[in-house]
Amino acid sequence: MTNEKSKTASKSPFYISLAAILSLTLIFWFGSPISIGYDPHEERCLPDVHLSLLVHHVPSQIHDGNMLYFSRPKGILNYVTQDYVMKVAAGVPGDHLTIKDGIVQINGKTVVSGFPLAERFYHHPVKYYDKDEVIPSGKFFMTGTHPYSDDSRYFGYIDVSYVRGIGYKIY
Repeated sequence: MTNEKSKTASKSPFYISLAAILSLTLIFWFGSPISIGYDPHEERCLPDVHLSLLVHHVPSQIHDGNMLYFSRPKGILNYVTQDYVMKVAAGVPGDHLTIKDGIVQINGKTVVSGFPLAERFYHHPVKYYDKDEVIPSGKFFMTGTHPYSDDSRYFGYIDVSYVRGIGYKIY
Protein backbone atom coordinates (compact mmCIF):
# COMPACT_ATOMS: atom_id res chain seq x y z
CA MET A 1 0.00 0.00 0.00
CA THR A 2 2.80 2.43 0.79
CA ASN A 3 4.43 1.60 -2.52
CA GLU A 4 1.24 2.64 -4.39
CA LYS A 5 1.07 5.93 -2.46
CA SER A 6 4.68 6.73 -3.32
CA LYS A 7 4.01 6.01 -7.05
CA THR A 8 0.99 8.33 -6.99
CA ALA A 9 2.90 10.98 -5.08
CA SER A 10 5.79 10.83 -7.55
CA LYS A 11 3.36 11.25 -10.51
CA SER A 12 1.74 14.32 -8.94
CA PRO A 13 4.64 16.76 -9.62
CA PHE A 14 4.81 15.48 -13.19
CA TYR A 15 1.13 16.27 -13.84
CA ILE A 16 1.39 19.66 -12.16
CA SER A 17 4.42 20.51 -14.29
CA LEU A 18 2.69 19.26 -17.44
CA ALA A 19 -0.42 21.37 -16.68
CA ALA A 20 1.74 24.44 -16.02
CA ILE A 21 3.69 24.00 -19.27
CA LEU A 22 0.50 23.48 -21.28
CA SER A 23 -1.12 26.55 -19.68
CA LEU A 24 1.89 28.76 -20.41
CA THR A 25 2.05 27.45 -23.98
CA LEU A 26 -1.63 28.24 -24.54
CA ILE A 27 -1.25 31.73 -23.05
CA PHE A 28 1.81 32.37 -25.21
CA TRP A 29 0.11 31.00 -28.33
CA PHE A 30 -3.35 32.52 -27.93
CA GLY A 31 -2.65 35.42 -25.57
CA SER A 32 -3.68 35.92 -22.00
CA PRO A 33 -7.45 35.99 -21.42
CA ILE A 34 -7.01 38.85 -18.92
CA SER A 35 -4.66 41.73 -18.28
CA ILE A 36 -4.33 44.69 -15.96
CA GLY A 37 -5.01 48.19 -17.27
CA TYR A 38 -3.45 51.23 -15.65
CA ASP A 39 -4.14 54.85 -16.53
CA PRO A 40 -1.16 57.01 -15.50
CA HIS A 41 -2.73 60.30 -16.61
CA GLU A 42 -3.75 62.90 -14.09
CA GLU A 43 -6.91 63.75 -16.07
CA ARG A 44 -8.92 60.60 -16.84
CA CYS A 45 -12.26 60.15 -18.58
CA LEU A 46 -13.06 57.71 -15.74
CA PRO A 47 -11.52 59.57 -12.76
CA ASP A 48 -12.37 56.91 -10.18
CA VAL A 49 -10.67 54.10 -12.17
CA HIS A 50 -6.89 53.98 -11.75
CA LEU A 51 -6.36 50.25 -12.14
CA SER A 52 -8.68 47.79 -13.86
CA LEU A 53 -8.95 44.15 -14.80
CA LEU A 54 -9.43 43.78 -18.56
CA VAL A 55 -11.14 40.60 -19.74
CA HIS A 56 -10.15 39.98 -23.36
CA HIS A 57 -13.47 38.61 -24.50
CA VAL A 58 -16.43 40.50 -25.90
CA PRO A 59 -19.38 39.62 -23.68
CA SER A 60 -22.42 38.11 -25.36
CA GLN A 61 -24.62 40.75 -23.75
CA ILE A 62 -23.60 44.31 -23.00
CA HIS A 63 -25.71 46.35 -20.61
CA ASP A 64 -25.90 50.02 -19.67
CA GLY A 65 -23.19 50.73 -17.13
CA ASN A 66 -20.70 48.10 -18.34
CA MET A 67 -17.15 49.40 -18.68
CA LEU A 68 -15.97 48.42 -22.15
CA TYR A 69 -12.57 48.85 -23.65
CA PHE A 70 -12.26 49.22 -27.38
CA SER A 71 -9.68 49.87 -30.03
CA ARG A 72 -9.71 53.41 -31.31
CA PRO A 73 -11.63 53.74 -34.61
CA LYS A 74 -9.82 55.63 -37.36
CA GLY A 75 -10.48 59.34 -37.36
CA ILE A 76 -11.40 59.72 -33.68
CA LEU A 77 -9.33 60.08 -30.55
CA ASN A 78 -6.19 60.44 -32.71
CA TYR A 79 -4.26 61.92 -29.79
CA VAL A 80 -4.66 58.71 -27.72
CA THR A 81 -1.43 56.70 -27.65
CA GLN A 82 -2.68 53.65 -25.73
CA ASP A 83 -3.87 50.51 -27.53
CA TYR A 84 -7.33 50.69 -25.98
CA VAL A 85 -9.79 53.25 -24.66
CA MET A 86 -12.14 52.41 -21.81
CA LYS A 87 -15.47 54.11 -21.28
CA VAL A 88 -18.89 53.29 -19.84
CA ALA A 89 -21.64 51.94 -22.09
CA ALA A 90 -24.33 54.53 -21.42
CA GLY A 91 -26.59 53.35 -24.23
CA VAL A 92 -27.02 50.02 -26.00
CA PRO A 93 -28.91 49.04 -29.16
CA GLY A 94 -32.61 49.81 -28.88
CA ASP A 95 -32.20 52.56 -26.26
CA HIS A 96 -33.73 55.96 -27.07
CA LEU A 97 -31.08 58.70 -27.24
CA THR A 98 -31.95 62.37 -26.96
CA ILE A 99 -29.38 65.15 -27.05
CA LYS A 100 -30.85 68.62 -26.68
CA ASP A 101 -29.50 71.86 -25.23
CA GLY A 102 -26.31 70.13 -24.07
CA ILE A 103 -28.11 67.41 -22.10
CA VAL A 104 -27.74 63.75 -23.08
CA GLN A 105 -30.62 61.50 -22.07
CA ILE A 106 -31.02 57.80 -22.68
CA ASN A 107 -34.50 56.39 -22.18
CA GLY A 108 -35.45 59.68 -20.47
CA LYS A 109 -32.63 59.53 -17.91
CA THR A 110 -29.87 62.16 -18.00
CA VAL A 111 -26.52 60.39 -18.40
CA VAL A 112 -24.29 63.41 -19.00
CA SER A 113 -24.73 67.13 -19.46
CA GLY A 114 -22.58 69.78 -21.03
CA PHE A 115 -20.38 69.89 -24.10
CA PRO A 116 -17.21 71.62 -22.91
CA LEU A 117 -15.14 70.36 -25.89
CA ALA A 118 -17.69 71.29 -28.58
CA GLU A 119 -16.53 74.75 -29.59
CA ARG A 120 -13.00 74.79 -28.23
CA PHE A 121 -11.84 71.40 -29.53
CA TYR A 122 -14.32 70.32 -32.22
CA HIS A 123 -15.27 73.83 -33.42
CA HIS A 124 -19.01 73.14 -33.48
CA PRO A 125 -21.80 74.83 -31.53
CA VAL A 126 -23.59 72.68 -28.93
CA LYS A 127 -26.72 72.67 -31.13
CA TYR A 128 -24.74 70.74 -33.80
CA TYR A 129 -24.86 67.62 -31.60
CA ASP A 130 -28.66 67.56 -31.06
CA LYS A 131 -30.27 64.16 -31.78
CA ASP A 132 -33.45 62.24 -31.14
CA GLU A 133 -33.06 58.63 -32.27
CA VAL A 134 -32.91 54.98 -31.31
CA ILE A 135 -29.41 53.54 -30.93
CA PRO A 136 -28.94 51.21 -33.92
CA SER A 137 -28.13 47.52 -33.70
CA GLY A 138 -24.45 46.78 -33.11
CA LYS A 139 -23.70 50.31 -31.81
CA PHE A 140 -22.99 51.68 -28.33
CA PHE A 141 -23.08 55.17 -26.87
CA MET A 142 -19.97 55.43 -24.69
CA THR A 143 -19.33 58.08 -22.03
CA GLY A 144 -16.71 58.99 -19.48
CA THR A 145 -17.52 60.35 -16.06
CA HIS A 146 -15.16 63.33 -16.27
CA PRO A 147 -16.83 66.53 -17.57
CA TYR A 148 -14.12 66.89 -20.23
CA SER A 149 -14.32 63.29 -21.42
CA ASP A 150 -14.02 62.95 -25.20
CA ASP A 151 -16.78 60.43 -25.78
CA SER A 152 -19.81 59.54 -27.91
CA ARG A 153 -21.28 62.99 -27.30
CA TYR A 154 -18.75 64.19 -29.85
CA PHE A 155 -17.72 61.26 -32.04
CA GLY A 156 -20.92 59.23 -32.11
CA TYR A 157 -21.51 55.55 -31.61
CA ILE A 158 -18.86 52.84 -31.26
CA ASP A 159 -19.44 49.79 -33.42
CA VAL A 160 -19.38 46.41 -31.69
CA SER A 161 -16.49 45.37 -33.97
CA TYR A 162 -14.20 47.77 -32.08
CA VAL A 163 -15.10 46.38 -28.64
CA ARG A 164 -12.28 44.19 -27.32
CA GLY A 165 -13.63 43.29 -23.89
CA ILE A 166 -15.01 44.40 -20.61
CA GLY A 167 -13.25 46.14 -17.74
CA TYR A 168 -13.69 45.87 -13.99
CA LYS A 169 -12.51 48.48 -11.54
CA ILE A 170 -9.82 47.24 -9.15
CA TYR A 171 -8.78 50.61 -7.69
